[in-house]
Amino acid sequence: MSEHDLENKKINFIKINIEYYFIFIITALLLVVGMVMVSSASMSFGESYKSDAFYFIRRQMIWSAISITALLVLNKIDYHKIAKISNFLILIAIGLLALVLIPGIGVEIGGARRWFIFIFSVQPSELAKIIVIIYLSDILHKKYRNIYQIKSILFPAFIFLLIITFLIFMEPDYSTAIIIWIVIFIILFIGEVRFKHIAGIMITWGIFAVGYLFLESYRRERIIAFLNQNSEAGSSNFQVNQSLIALGSGNIFGLGLGNSMQKYSYLPEANTDFIFSIIGEEFGLIGTLFVVTLFVLFAFFGIRIAMKAKDYLGRLIAVGITSLIVIQAIMNISVSIGLFPVTGITLPFISLGGSSLVTTMAGAGILLNISKYKIISSSEENE
Repeated sequence: MSEHDLENKKINFIKINIEYYFIFIITALLLVVGMVMVSSASMSFGESYKSDAFYFIRRQMIWSAISITALLVLNKIDYHKIAKISNFLILIAIGLLALVLIPGIGVEIGGARRWFIFIFSVQPSELAKIIVIIYLSDILHKKYRNIYQIKSILFPAFIFLLIITFLIFMEPDYSTAIIIWIVIFIILFIGEVRFKHIAGIMITWGIFAVGYLFLESYRRERIIAFLNQNSEAGSSNFQVNQSLIALGSGNIFGLGLGNSMQKYSYLPEANTDFIFSIIGEEFGLIGTLFVVTLFVLFAFFGIRIAMKAKDYLGRLIAVGITSLIVIQAIMNISVSIGLFPVTGITLPFISLGGSSLVTTMAGAGILLNISKYKIISSSEENE
């Protein structure tokens, strides 16, 4: 329901919807799972690289505290107030993304320049995901009366979105750019933009994205490795094979917390990109199904929040945040079980990584804020 359809309705902050409690509990459970698994998967890594088994655990605890604070603060702030400064936020995102590309400021790890150091390492592309959702939702909200005229929303919105995409490509971070654009298309669809316009943008973007995909040899290698999974050649196949070994070793009930063998440098990125495999190894099929169920429930109640949102803006932001978190989870889990090429996407709420955790928790906080509002008619209020 659009805010423009609510002339005979009264919108009030009457009571918290039931979805609020479910999203809060699911988020808390995922955060706990993440802290437990990061603790288990990071001790050997910390011992090997930092001579301190608890190095990464302490860092994740600090980021968890920051992310919980972000959730609680954004849970209290009306999402309309956040949307009002979306133009300012998008400029901040562009500035931070440009900053990491400057030698001496941006930190290069594994051939990618995605971070800069501000007390801890910060990854601006993670922050950009949430900002893009709020920015685009606000643009569509303001342009609702002209929603069928693509030119009315094409500028300046898509200029800023293309700048952000270009900067993320320059890092390079192809997977993040793809996720952002998947979420953009979902928001445009839910926002009632004409399908022919969405299809036109999608085809143009798809041609560009596929062309860019094959520019770099490591991306070509990942695609070839995925299509030829029987081959042992290439680091991508090695990671997936070790991931499958971890999942298979866990069987139904797992080897027990802390008993993973793959985390001892056999499985690269065991505490980040492939932490789902460690969950499977230590807690078995039961543990992986528990995590998958939590994300399915997050998707279900996130969609319900969007359907019950008091206005068009709330619906778009709720859909965008829910899509972002769930799509990332699907991609990460799909990589772990060999159904998708290796992407470098972390598992939301669970993988080691401060920027990712703060972003997802901030998104959950905004989702909780949207779920607080309900639409009532004047007659209902009198009752």
